[in-house]
Amino acid sequence: MAHPDVLVFIDGTCVFCNRLVAFILRRDRRNVFRIAHLQGEVAQAVLARHGLELDVDAVYAVTGFDTPDERVWLDGAAGRVIWPQLFWLAHVLKIVPLFVLDPVYRLFARFRYRLFGQADHCIVPTPEQRARFID
Repeated sequence: MAHPDVLVFIDGTCVFCNRLVAFILRRDRRNVFRIAHLQGEVAQAVLARHGLELDVDAVYAVTGFDTPDERVWLDGAAGRVIWPQLFWLAHVLKIVPLFVLDPVYRLFARFRYRLFGQADHCIVPTPEQRARFID
């Protein structure tokens, strides 16, 4: 498989996160996104390579996956990588300071289980979605 342009790590037990994956994959007309569960081996290996601890309340995007240029983006910076690929208007995120974006992402993450629920295990993607998952 070719390297994805953007690899997104998601909390596999988060109902909102799984709906978000379905949304991203529907909007990804250029086929730039791949998905991996935070609870999986790929996420663990990437985070370890970068000296990062797993945090289920963080948003992670990886560019240059499994290449010398691999880079992990967190929270608001991850949003700056993800959303402009899907919405032209989201390029405005690039001018919003991270000290504003990061707390918004963290606040939402803290309450997402209460708002949308949590599964007991990672939700199994549909066969169409499965092809876009790395782990």
